[in-house]
Amino acid sequence: MDKWVCELSSNLPMDVDREFIEYVRRVVIDWYRVYGDRDLPWRGTSDPWSVLVATILLRVTARSRVVNVYSGLLAKYPNPSSLAYARIGDVEELVKPIGLHRVRAKQLVELAKALIEEYNGQIPCSRSELIKLPGIGDYAASVILLRVCKQPEPLLDTNTLRVYERLFNYKLKKRNPYRDKGLMNILEDLIPRDPLEAYEFNLGVMDLGS
Repeated sequence: MDKWVCELSSNLPMDVDREFIEYVRRVVIDWYRVYGDRDLPWRGTSDPWSVLVATILLRVTARSRVVNVYSGLLAKYPNPSSLAYARIGDVEELVKPIGLHRVRAKQLVELAKALIEEYNGQIPCSRSELIKLPGIGDYAASVILLRVCKQPEPLLDTNTLRVYERLFNYKLKKRNPYRDKGLMNILEDLIPRDPLEAYEFNLGVMDLGS
């Protein structure tokens, strides 16, 4: 990643405003389309429940470990209604291979119940509503808003923050990056408006920082 950021920075145009933004967007999206991990199963779907399940399974867990668990869990519980009243022990067994199985199983069942009981099985497209759901914080809310609701949201995790801090020589001023106005102002201009390009750009930055 450091080599890539150095190469990108060394080729920046003289005007680092709109021209800079377009340059970074183009380089990252083009890179992702050739070298990104596009075959990961959760990246190819915009099904709301599948996306939510992936955000919980991927938390502090390597992608390669999640693939089989993700597929197995959705095969048995393809929607919130099928999981909402499942036996917690059955869910724990399915997610046990990736660790934190009791925490993840509890979050998944509580999340499914909340969606059924409060949202009629639908997933809201509002950050304020999303973060009320069990197991859903700012990052998971952004994933839903970006992928499902087609809103140009930034995905801010350890990998993407590493890239942005180096690229813009920016130091976070808040522990929660989604509350850092300086960073969010930069990213508001940087994230493409087109839903597909916004998604590919975010994943490209994530893969470059990993």
